[in-house]
Amino acid sequence: MLRLKNQIVAALDVGSANMRALIAEVDENQQPIIKGFGTAPSKGIKKGLVIDVEEATQAIFNAVTAAEKMANMTINSCYVNLSGDNIRSMNTRGLVAVARDSRTGLGEAREIEQEDIERVIEHTKALPFPVDRQILHVLAQEFIVDDHGGIKNPLGLIGRRLEAKVHIVSYDTTAVSNLSKCIKNAELEIDGFVLSSVAAAYACLEESEKEMGTILLDIGSGVVDVIVFHDSGVHHTGVVNEGAASVTSDIAYMLRIPLERAEQIKKEHGYARISLTDQEAFFKLNGLGGRSVREISRYNLAEWIEPRMEEILQEAHQEAQKSDIPLTNTLSVVLCGGGALLKGTEQLVESIFNTPARIGLPTGFSGYESELTDPSFAVAIGLLKYAIAEMEYNPRHRIKSHGPFSNLRAWFKHIIENVM
Repeated sequence: MLRLKNQIVAALDVGSANMRALIAEVDENQQPIIKGFGTAPSKGIKKGLVIDVEEATQAIFNAVTAAEKMANMTINSCYVNLSGDNIRSMNTRGLVAVARDSRTGLGEAREIEQEDIERVIEHTKALPFPVDRQILHVLAQEFIVDDHGGIKNPLGLIGRRLEAKVHIVSYDTTAVSNLSKCIKNAELEIDGFVLSSVAAAYACLEESEKEMGTILLDIGSGVVDVIVFHDSGVHHTGVVNEGAASVTSDIAYMLRIPLERAEQIKKEHGYARISLTDQEAFFKLNGLGGRSVREISRYNLAEWIEPRMEEILQEAHQEAQKSDIPLTNTLSVVLCGGGALLKGTEQLVESIFNTPARIGLPTGFSGYESELTDPSFAVAIGLLKYAIAEMEYNPRHRIKSHGPFSNLRAWFKHIIENVM
C-alpha cells in the first residue's frame, strides 16, 4: 500500500447550479487536508450535461482559479464527477475456472491469486455495449468460490471456480466528450471520472451503513443521484432527471419574482412539509418596480413546495426500487446535495421511504471544516477521498506534479493579475 503523505489531489464537482473545486494535500492518515476551495455559477451546464461550451469552460476556470488562489498553488489535473440521465447501470456476473495447479494435476483446487480476480472482473465486462457507451465503474458486490458466496475478498482462498457479482455503470461517450472538452479548454487534464453518487458515498456514509443497507440521495439542482448499498456492495445506481431547481421555478412563478429571489426565499422560509409550518407565520416580500411590500404566508409557500418535492422524491423512491434487493433490507436514507438543506426534507423522505432519514455531512477531511461540512460539498469531498483510494492501491493513478505556473492557464492568470 502506498503512503501518499504530502501528495496533492484536486476535485471538480460539475453541478447544475454551481461548480465546486477543491485542492487538498494528503495527510499521514491518508485523509485530505483542504488547502483551497472555489465555487462559481454553473453557466453552460444543465442536468449534468454541457449546453454551452464557452460558458461551461469559463465556469470551470472561475471555480478552479478561486481554489488555486486560496491554496496558493496551481493544479494541472483533477478528478471529475459524472451525472445526468446519460448514466446507465446494471447488475451482472462473471465466472472463470481457477487454473489447475501443475503440482497436483488438472481440476485440483488451488489458491486464488490476484490475476484470477482481475480475470473474473474482466469477464463481467464482456457485455454487448453500444459503440456510444463506455464503462465507468465495475463495483463488486460479492465473490463466490465454488458454491460459497458472501465473500468480499477471495484472495488466498482455495477453490476450483471463481464467480463475481458486480454492478456496472456506463455513460454516453458523446456527453462526456463535451464535458472533457470544456475541462481541457480550461487547461486541465482529467485524472478520472467518478459517478456523483459514488463520490458522495465516500464522503457521507459510514462503512456500517453500507453493510447494513442504506439508500443515498444526492439532491442536486437539476437531478437527484440515487445509490443503494447492502452488505457493503452497490446494488443500484440511477438518476432522477429533476431536482431542487424545479421547486425554485415553482416559487418564482407563483410569486412572479426572479429565480434568484425565489431561491433565497426557498432557503430562508421554505418547508418541504406543510405540517411543519405555522399558519400564522408570514414574511415580507419587497415589491418589484416600485410595487408595495407583500406579506407571504409560510404555510402557503409550503403548499407550493411540498407537492413538487414529493413528486421528485417519489421518483427517487421508484428509482431505488429498481435495485435487485428489497428496500426493506435498507435501514436508512441519507440525504446530501444542496437540495437536502430544504427544511422538512428529512421528514418527507421518511414518509415516502418508510425508513429513518438523516442529512449526510461530509467527514474524514480537515481544513475549512466550518465552510465545507455541508451536504452541498459531499460530492467534491468524496471525489478527493476516491482519488486518494485510487492512488493508494493503483500507483499509475498518482496525480501529476503541481506547482506555481506549471501550465498555460497559470501563466495566463499571472499576466492578467500582475501585468495588465
